[in-house]
Amino acid sequence: MHAAWRRQWLPRWQQVNNYTAALTAATTFSATAARPSLCRATIAIPHHRCLSSADAAAAAAGGHDSAPPKPRASSRWGNQRRSDHHEQKHASASQRRRRHHNNDERLKPSFRAAFDDKKVSSTTPPPPPPTSIPSFNSDYVPPRPYNDPEIAKICSRIIACRTIESTVELAYSHLNLDNLSPHVTCVFWKKISSLLGKRGSNFGTGRHHHNGNNNMKQQMNALLRHTIDGIDEYNPVDLRNVAQALASIAKSANMKGRKTMMYDIFVKNSASFLFWERVQDRTLELMEAFRPKWLVTIAWSFATVLDPLTRSSGNNDLDVSPFFHSLHKTFNQQREKFTSKHMGNLAWSCMTCRQNIPPLLNDFSNEFISRRKQEAADHQMNENNHANIEDTLDPMTLCQWANAFAKASHKDDELFQSISDAAVPCLWEFEPRQFSNLAYACALAGVVPRVYDGSSLFDAMAVAAVPVTPAFSPQNMANLLWGYAKMGQASPELFDAVGSVAMPRLEEFSPQQLANLAWAFSKFPTPTSFVVFDGISEEIVCRGLDSFTSQGLAMLAHSFATVGHVTNNRFWDSIDHAATTRVSELGPIECSQIAWSFATIGRPSDDLFHGIQSVASSKLNYTKPQGLSNLAWSFAVLGYDDPPDFFEAIAQQTLQKLDEFSPQDTAILVLAYSRIRHPFPELFDQIASNSVSQLSTFSGLDIFNMVMSYAKAGCQSKSWMKAIANEIVSRPSDFSPQMIVGIAWAYASAGFTSPDLFRVLGDECINHCDKLETKEVASLAWSFASIGCFHRQLFEALADSSDGKWQHFDAPSLANMAWAYATAQEDRPRLFEGISEAAILRNAEFTPQGVSMCLWASASLGRVESPLFDVFAPRVRALLNECDSQALANIAWSYSVANVNAPALFDEHFTNILLDKMKNCDTAGLRQLYQWNLWQKEEKSAVGLPPEFEEQCYEEFVLTEAKVSALQKDVVSVLDSVGLAPKEEQLTQRGYSLDALVVVNGREVGVEVDGPSHFIGREPTGSTILKQRQVTNVEGITLVSVPYWEWNELGSDLHRKQRYLRYLLGMK
Repeated sequence: MHAAWRRQWLPRWQQVNNYTAALTAATTFSATAARPSLCRATIAIPHHRCLSSADAAAAAAGGHDSAPPKPRASSRWGNQRRSDHHEQKHASASQRRRRHHNNDERLKPSFRAAFDDKKVSSTTPPPPPPTSIPSFNSDYVPPRPYNDPEIAKICSRIIACRTIESTVELAYSHLNLDNLSPHVTCVFWKKISSLLGKRGSNFGTGRHHHNGNNNMKQQMNALLRHTIDGIDEYNPVDLRNVAQALASIAKSANMKGRKTMMYDIFVKNSASFLFWERVQDRTLELMEAFRPKWLVTIAWSFATVLDPLTRSSGNNDLDVSPFFHSLHKTFNQQREKFTSKHMGNLAWSCMTCRQNIPPLLNDFSNEFISRRKQEAADHQMNENNHANIEDTLDPMTLCQWANAFAKASHKDDELFQSISDAAVPCLWEFEPRQFSNLAYACALAGVVPRVYDGSSLFDAMAVAAVPVTPAFSPQNMANLLWGYAKMGQASPELFDAVGSVAMPRLEEFSPQQLANLAWAFSKFPTPTSFVVFDGISEEIVCRGLDSFTSQGLAMLAHSFATVGHVTNNRFWDSIDHAATTRVSELGPIECSQIAWSFATIGRPSDDLFHGIQSVASSKLNYTKPQGLSNLAWSFAVLGYDDPPDFFEAIAQQTLQKLDEFSPQDTAILVLAYSRIRHPFPELFDQIASNSVSQLSTFSGLDIFNMVMSYAKAGCQSKSWMKAIANEIVSRPSDFSPQMIVGIAWAYASAGFTSPDLFRVLGDECINHCDKLETKEVASLAWSFASIGCFHRQLFEALADSSDGKWQHFDAPSLANMAWAYATAQEDRPRLFEGISEAAILRNAEFTPQGVSMCLWASASLGRVESPLFDVFAPRVRALLNECDSQALANIAWSYSVANVNAPALFDEHFTNILLDKMKNCDTAGLRQLYQWNLWQKEEKSAVGLPPEFEEQCYEEFVLTEAKVSALQKDVVSVLDSVGLAPKEEQLTQRGYSLDALVVVNGREVGVEVDGPSHFIGREPTGSTILKQRQVTNVEGITLVSVPYWEWNELGSDLHRKQRYLRYLLGMK
């Protein structure tokens, strides 16, 4: 090695004790180094520190870190420099130059005084270099190589070069490689980095590379090899500088593209790996001599080059974990020397290098929190334990802290709260990028720090960010809103402001940024959301989807489907075409998201779903539970369930992963399988068994979906339904009125009686009936009536909420309301009048079941004068072929009760249809048909049942089991006391059973003891009316009725009861 640069090891023994030598050295080397900042570099030294001539030369050449340690905060010069720095931050370049000139002038007298006092000879020969690097201490400063003017001259020649070619030519050809000392080498690589990073520089691009400039490439490789060979001679500062320079070169080469000469040399070349390995080895040797700032630079260099090197080689050949582990040890030994900015930079570099070292991060985190607590307690930096460190926290440092720990998945709520506490006071100093970085980091870490007033950091950032949204770049906007949407932090003002700024600049957004923007707005729709979606859809139509990744394509479809934006058909056509064309590229998540999107907007696409089925089937093993649920739901909704092979495959995967399913995923999956035509009882049984013990973790919506799905699929198990009922009873407030309607319908459809459940559901819904739609009102009434739970307060509330709205009820709802209130025997003339009037107006809309329900309700309530029977007769005639046996029986019985002659309806055609469907008629229907046949005889009609069918109906009719009530026994005993010898439960010739039959004045008189079930209010029911009329007209037996309220008024007075019966029977 050349002896000139070996003198770099000159220790600080030769430092003089005044400023004379410093000024002399500055004058000597200023012309050679051409550094206008010499004066500033020199005067920054406080009066208690001195510079040697070598140090002054180093400052003049500006090769590396030439400044001595910074003065303490109490120093007058330190205060002045901080003040100047604060002013320079917001000043123009000319203002900063003017201020520095004034500072120089203020200090010149002290220089002159020192110059006049002493003179120091610069000819003293240097001692031999030390054999090793001194131990780490705060005063250690590596020696400088500038005591040789020849080296300074070489540096100035390199700095004067204007092109990369001339710089390389100078270093390689005109200078002997042996003359390239570590410092000169650093200057050379810094110059290359500076020239390569200039805007418009195209050195090493494809044009140079393909022209075969092999000579330049060989020279570059030789210089890189020379640098590698000499690494062992580098001191900490030179090592820091060369690492920084080559990292910057690699970064620039990577940005310019892979088909460049510079990329081949500094990224792809195996020598580059060797260089960084040697840098790490040398750093580990000198670790104790490194200052924190130099370690930060080394770490940054590793972080900068690691990604390009890894991508170029296809694997991570560069293992920098030894450096970070050694750094951890050094930090623990000298943590008071590390500022928060140092720690933040190191944490960021550690994560960028994919070095997840929890102990190191924990120590950083604890130190940061400790310092913030100390600052909060002291309020003065001078009183802090770390007062000797300039521990300022600027926005960039805070963002680095947040990003580093977020990317490390190091969720430390206290750390992020400390970052938030430090960030809030300076939010107005944040730049757009810093807003987005902090929001993004908090979202990535999954934390929402709080502010002193109880609001969140996101709220505070929104207030500060809104005024500067015009300065946001597309990436800033996309990342910022992504963070808010990810953490569920709604901020309409911020979203509106960003939307307004983004709209005219959508063409500047990258594909991924457009997708992120759409996704964020889909989470929190605002008044401007649809305008933004309109703009994004038009931008997509214009630019196409070729540049979008599969993930971006899926995000777009999912976002637009979430907000229901379907107005731009060309957009959805583009999504459809792109997804179908690239379906083989889709992963499991993309398959489920795109399928879900098309199902949500109700847009079938045979080719797309066939492709998704083919691709997803081969990847079901890697599909998460949410993906399985969404795939099943999407295919079920759009009717793609035949053949069932795909659903069978999903079911098998579900059974294997059932323990991994969340309650929501489980509910959606069950909902999907309840909609398809093919049964999967094993899946339903296993899910029911697995979910019983976990029902407390299900939300109200999940339980609602589960109940509805099992009811539709017909796979209810009593134990499971009971467990669900108990869970609902324990927390009824979790269910909205609409959910209560569905739950009641599900249990009623399943025929599962649970008095406690229906009582709780009724109580919960009484005060919310006005919030229900007409269909929901009718469904709720039907459910309670069909299960036999007559919640009188609920029926009253439903009737009151429906009053005056009957014209808004559709035909099925009118039929359900009529049937429910008739079944519950509710005495509400106004309600039935409203239903009848609305039903007459809508009679053409009624189905056979609806017609039979309305007619049966009117007849069973004894409303035989209703015009409904005359109006419905033509409609019934038109629907006869569609009626089932039960509907035909109800219709026939209803007209029998109303005694409305309808020869156009009841003719031979009706009888033939009736006979065709009688085989499916139940016992109740056969009894109704028997009474209809009696009515036809009563009317002397030629229409009726054939004898064999009449006999069948008769046998069912007489099998009705008689129930003797206490009221009936009391009446019969009184009849016996007056000597009438009543015959109890006497069966007439036509099959009617009479409570009592007596003979009065030589004629038979039937006595019917009519309890509450025979009346609606005080009016007889349809069954009572029909029996009384047919016994009298067909049997020829006089029939008298003993109403329960009249008998109860007689009390226990036997004589009054006897007189009452004698009067009723026409006895003296």
